[in-house]
Amino acid sequence: MTGLTPSRRADQLPAALLGYAVVLAAFLLVPPYLKASVGPPAAFTLQEAADLVTPLVVIPLAWLVFDLAGGFGRRRLVAFLVIGALWVEGQGIHLAANAIGDAFPPGGAETFYETAPGDLDLWLDETLSHWMWHAAWVAISILVLAAATRAEVLPMNRMSATAAVAGFVHGATFFVVSVEGVTTLLGIPASILILAWTLRARQRGLARQPVVTFFLVTTIVTLLGYVGWGALNHWTLPEFSKVGLFS
Repeated sequence: MTGLTPSRRADQLPAALLGYAVVLAAFLLVPPYLKASVGPPAAFTLQEAADLVTPLVVIPLAWLVFDLAGGFGRRRLVAFLVIGALWVEGQGIHLAANAIGDAFPPGGAETFYETAPGDLDLWLDETLSHWMWHAAWVAISILVLAAATRAEVLPMNRMSATAAVAGFVHGATFFVVSVEGVTTLLGIPASILILAWTLRARQRGLARQPVVTFFLVTTIVTLLGYVGWGALNHWTLPEFSKVGLFS
């Protein structure tokens, strides 16, 4: 990929961004509904099976987008590898801890969570893993945007509708996952920062750069989601599952 001309990079970026966004939506939003057992063990469900595959698909797609956005220098390569490892570690912790909690019959997990092992499992599931995983997601976004705004990837002749659609899917997914994962204290400032960055990039003549379009739409959709959900819930951002949605 690194041998592609700037114009070829710009041509391929919208499709790569759309693929990345759609795969993220599919692998992050659908698995919680896959409850059928594929074990042994009996508690190993399609959700866990899908979670095992997620980083094997998402990280290579993120790599492709990053490469098309500007290519890899040594420092960028090291940064991407560290962030990719953080994503895999966080999601792996979540997979294991969440599976243990889900293995209990309805109502049984509450008693388990009152014990020391249960408290540890809940913290690994709901706090540590979410923050590691979602911080890595935000960091990938920042790396991609940094590469795109500094590299010689030519803007397209007009704003890419594909990049805009990809940004909508990506923004909606990040909104849902960060609210349900209780990481909005990360998501809100990160979205504002990236929005400001994209607006500045547009002022510098990069309004038709696919990555800039992608993250402009992403952050607008995410922030509008936060505002809308907050307005419906007395300016709080409760988990969807706690109010009977997506459960």
